[in-house]
Amino acid sequence: MAKRIRHGRDFWTDLVEAYERGEEHEGHQDFADRHGVGCASFRRWLYRLREERRGKVLHAPPRGGKQKADGGAWPLVEVQGIPGLEPRLEVELANGRRVLVPASFDVEAFRWLLAVVAEPVT
Repeated sequence: MAKRIRHGRDFWTDLVEAYERGEEHEGHQDFADRHGVGCASFRRWLYRLREERRGKVLHAPPRGGKQKADGGAWPLVEVQGIPGLEPRLEVELANGRRVLVPASFDVEAFRWLLAVVAEPVT
């Protein structure tokens, strides 16, 4: 498997400008493939830089975690399927607690649950 290269803002700014200067309309996937970058990353930067030019600043979550509603960062957690059981996910939190959830979980309910179990025990 090829090693992923992390590109900085200057790289993406130049690439987005090259895409927007293109005389022929080229699809995102074709452009990303031609430049050897992931399409999802290209699109994320394309939309982010366009919004910034319009005066809208999109706040990216901090490295190492997702953004919580209160502005704090979620810690990285490992998610694994459990072999031999109905499809479930096991989530181990940074505080050592584990949560088992069915594969067809409700996202909002799961966010609420994570907020509760991440609180310190008093």
